[in-house]
Amino acid sequence: MVYTGESTREAIFEAIKKRRTYGATDNIILDYRMGDSFMGEALTTSRIPPLEIHVAGTSPIARIDIIRNEAVIYTGNPSQKEVTLSYLDEDPQPGSGYYYVRVIQDDREIAWGSPIWVKFQPTP
Repeated sequence: MVYTGESTREAIFEAIKKRRTYGATDNIILDYRMGDSFMGEALTTSRIPPLEIHVAGTSPIARIDIIRNEAVIYTGNPSQKEVTLSYLDEDPQPGSGYYYVRVIQDDREIAWGSPIWVKFQPTP
């Protein structure tokens, strides 16, 4: 899937270059942002903003995982077709890393987003 404002060839390729993409095995809508950063983007911050997540499935969502640097840091089991949630990482790791969201429906169809790349520089 590709997020773009227009359905032109140029706009689609620009969205792919900006990594505004996610994979899905069904027509699952996955949208998440961290502050002003959309999936696929990068940010540098001294304070980690919450992840704002919206999922609309074709079947109830069995599980939502938030992954930070290859480790699952949150798992939810909403059992609903549409889910909106906000998640704040209470233990962010200094330095460079990434966050992404993975969704599994109860019919085993899945979606996973492009990472949001974060350079976290906490203030002393």
